Amino acid sequence: MSPNEELISQIFPNNEEENKYEEEWEVVLNTGGKYTLSKLQAWGLRHAISQGERGIVMYQSFSISIPYIAEFYRIKRFLKDTRQLPKTASEKPFKPVSPEKWEKIREEIYGKIGKSLN
Repeated sequence: MSPNEELISQIFPNNEEENKYEEEWEVVLNTGGKYTLSKLQAWGLRHAISQGERGIVMYQSFSISIPYIAEFYRIKRFLKDTRQLPKTASEKPFKPVSPEKWEKIREEIYGKIGKSLN
């Protein structure tokens, strides 16, 4: 289990459903800056806002000033890698039979069962 997954399981200890998903959030600032956050980073920012903090939330390579946040929303939510469906289905693409070949098959079948095409 990665450090992020451990931290998320500590933040959401009783919610197995929540631990299955990863999320991508976007923060747009009044100054024109735009940041994409992971689920854990967004949780930290939401927590700071809900506690009434009015300062700066520091991340490893950037910081977000809470008073300058114009928009804060989730872009997407998706299953974590181990639970994701494959990108391509294993089923082969459908290739229709040409009308000429279908007519030939049909004639053979009707001939074998002893009926006419009409």
